[in-house]
Amino acid sequence: MPTRYDLLVKGGQLQDTPEGLNQDRKDIGIRQGRIESIADEIHEEDAQTVIDASGTIVCPGMIDLHVHVWDGVAHLGIPADLNCVGKGVTTAFDAGSAGADIYPGFQKYVIDVSATRIKSFLHISSQGQLTQDIGELTDIRYANVSKALEACETYKDSIVGIKIRMSTGIVGDNGPEGLKLALEVCEATGLPLMIHPNASPISFEEMMDELRGGDIVTHCYHRSDTGVIDESGRLRSAAKKALDKGIQFDVGHGAGSFSFDVAEAALEQGFPPGTISSDLHKYNVDGPVHSLLETVSKFIYLGLSFEEAIQKVTTDPARAIKMVGDIGALRQGAAADLTLIRIVEGPAEFTDALGEKRTGDLRLEHVSTVKDGRVYAPGMLQ
Repeated sequence: MPTRYDLLVKGGQLQDTPEGLNQDRKDIGIRQGRIESIADEIHEEDAQTVIDASGTIVCPGMIDLHVHVWDGVAHLGIPADLNCVGKGVTTAFDAGSAGADIYPGFQKYVIDVSATRIKSFLHISSQGQLTQDIGELTDIRYANVSKALEACETYKDSIVGIKIRMSTGIVGDNGPEGLKLALEVCEATGLPLMIHPNASPISFEEMMDELRGGDIVTHCYHRSDTGVIDESGRLRSAAKKALDKGIQFDVGHGAGSFSFDVAEAALEQGFPPGTISSDLHKYNVDGPVHSLLETVSKFIYLGLSFEEAIQKVTTDPARAIKMVGDIGALRQGAAADLTLIRIVEGPAEFTDALGEKRTGDLRLEHVSTVKDGRVYAPGMLQ
């Protein structure tokens, strides 16, 4: 006899504050990759497959706004599925690993074949991040507007924005011109710019003046003279103005871009992140980042509530990238993307990108992932 649901996730505590779900025990019925029903009780005989989610918290599939998954080509790339859907992330945004010259391969060999839903910020440098030895914009000829526009049109289903890294060693003397060309592509396409502002030859204030509402500043808690906190430990007025202008501030932990001290100072002065992302890549996947869920745990240690922290890896990034309602939500008709987690209480040591350590009293543990109605248990992607 045919069943109504392909998959039933039963007995979990559902967490999606914008949808009015605050660890409420409910069942989720999934059909053809979409959420069909959320109810107090769905009978097991109505489903082909049943997951017993009792004892877990069921969230919308987590969204990581900043990863690097052009494995084997970009110098910092890592395997997508092992490190994304295998760790609770159903949608990941690659932040500039590929530029226009190498994007066809990224689409064919990563995006099209991954279980993880992968979208991309196209690097304004047509070479992307091929090598660590030469800054990708030290030769401004790589900032080719026409190539970028062509890639954005050809791959409009996967390219959601433009990326630029503004550090001195990466742009050389080409910071102002590189930023101008990146914004030219954004204006022509209507896409947002994601900017890496660390240790830039351009001041924080100058960069914020150039950005527009909807653009994204990643690495928002890095420690350098072009960060949100000035040398006296105060939040820069330009950061407040940028926020008021509608600029988004994203964590982007990374191997050198997240400081507990900076985050604590910003939070104390009323400047929380808009979104939490990992910047997971080859040089931090074995520590200190490990996963997006580990980064979320750090922000719970820093004082965000569990509910706030989860929203910053579900609803908020979906809204930032204009995909809210399809992903990042537990609602009828949304993609059947779920992350099942458990709160493990007890001493938990965390390390920032500078090697500073903190000890919290809980850590979030990944239990299982559902992406488009398919189950990915820990270890199955090894």
